[in-house]
Amino acid sequence: MKILITGGGTEEPIDSVRSICNISTGRTASFLAEYFLGRGHDVTALMAHRAVVPSIPKNSSGTLTLLRYKTFAELRAALVTECRSGGYNAVVHAAAVSDYSPATVEIDGKTFAPGEILKLPSDSNLTIRMKRNPKLLGSLREWTGGTATIVAFKLTSGAARQEREEAVGKLFRTSAPNAVVSNDLSEISGDAHPSTLHHADGRTTHCATLEELAAALESLLVTFYGRKR
Repeated sequence: MKILITGGGTEEPIDSVRSICNISTGRTASFLAEYFLGRGHDVTALMAHRAVVPSIPKNSSGTLTLLRYKTFAELRAALVTECRSGGYNAVVHAAAVSDYSPATVEIDGKTFAPGEILKLPSDSNLTIRMKRNPKLLGSLREWTGGTATIVAFKLTSGAARQEREEAVGKLFRTSAPNAVVSNDLSEISGDAHPSTLHHADGRTTHCATLEELAAALESLLVTFYGRKR
């Protein structure tokens, strides 16, 4: 199979030295990419510029293409290009995408575009007005022409089980992926990385480690690949 996987987090500039970002490391996406490569699949890893990046395991017959992004706009542009021209069988969208980006930066009452000033003066009053970014997940099926299996990720933090299930259900209703991986930041520590793979038909697969998740994802992707051939 040919798989596109995204990882890491978007970073939105305020000035040349300050930015708004999140804590995503890209570790999960990198692990999954290496697992798929080790199983002989061809992987394009679209990773944030600060993220952990995958490498090709020894004796792998799969090929790795590494692409980088920084901002939401760069991630979106790369996804459009790859999805429309890459011929992917699956898109595993694990990147942590900013819901908001700076729209304007106001310094002592004067308004500037984000990044317009090289370095903001530290003794000034600063107001940042944010704009909502469009959701990328819902466009993946259109960009791939409906031929790729779409896997989404939903990270919560300290959420109760019902809240997690409601978040996953909302993703299925609004973006119609084939599957959603749900995990909670409060449960991730060291080698412990519990997650639940939710299938569109309501089935769930519970995974205690990233390796279990990778195996469950590959099984799902292979099944869909076989159906579409």
